[in-house]
Amino acid sequence: MYTPPNESGGYQYADTPPGNTSTRYSHGTISRAQMLLRAQRWLAERVPYSQTSWWRDANGIYRQDCSGYVSMAWGLEEDIDFWTGNLNTVSHVIPSDQLLPGDILLSSSHTVLFAGWADTAHTMFDYYQESHSGTNAEFVVNAPIGAFLGAGFTPFRYDGVLGSGGQLPTNPATGLDFTALEAGSDQLAPNGIATAEPPPASWQAGYFPSDSASGASTGAKPQPTEAVADAAPIQPPLGFMLASSGAVFLVGGAVIARGFPRLASNSKRPRRRH
Repeated sequence: MYTPPNESGGYQYADTPPGNTSTRYSHGTISRAQMLLRAQRWLAERVPYSQTSWWRDANGIYRQDCSGYVSMAWGLEEDIDFWTGNLNTVSHVIPSDQLLPGDILLSSSHTVLFAGWADTAHTMFDYYQESHSGTNAEFVVNAPIGAFLGAGFTPFRYDGVLGSGGQLPTNPATGLDFTALEAGSDQLAPNGIATAEPPPASWQAGYFPSDSASGASTGAKPQPTEAVADAAPIQPPLGFMLASSGAVFLVGGAVIARGFPRLASNSKRPRRRH
């Protein structure tokens, strides 16, 4: 059962995952294609996970953790401290069989950006995430949807998403295999059972819809961990090179070939774009 925030701040949970809330924020709009391109930018830039650092590039400045990754992909207001405890103020619960690229799976301690179905039966899926310290932004493939739902994740859709699908950019041709990752560390709760809000930046107004909802902010924004050039093209992640036949993986590891995201409403494989 979800309990709205109290006057002292913070969301309280009687159990997980968080559900819908009547607390709403104003927000912009963004297409699913833009969400995926923004997510791929952090892959190309190899953004390291951190709950206390922010990354600045052409997409803006966002905290380098799981909720920061989603906030960046959705283009959320930078002055509001979005995290797993309040992403539901700009999104709503959907049935799992309606998941589309750009939606999220959210628990009280972790969130991942849904990238597409990995099989026609919609039992396995691919996703983008910032996982835990010592890792960079990741593209993960062949994850069992049942394991996520059983572990307290709920599907959410951003209130500002445009359209139901359309032409989407290609996901990376290879990704980290979920089963291989799970053998090394818990992928369903990569940061343990911590549910506390990470420390907001000095310029962020918090998440109550008083001053923060209007976009007001105070103080100067800190410098990011690493300056990133605002290059227009999305570069492929380290370990890939582009060829006329597609992407070629160059280094070893637990990787699985992957191509276009699969939409819940259409199981046909889109034509490859070069």
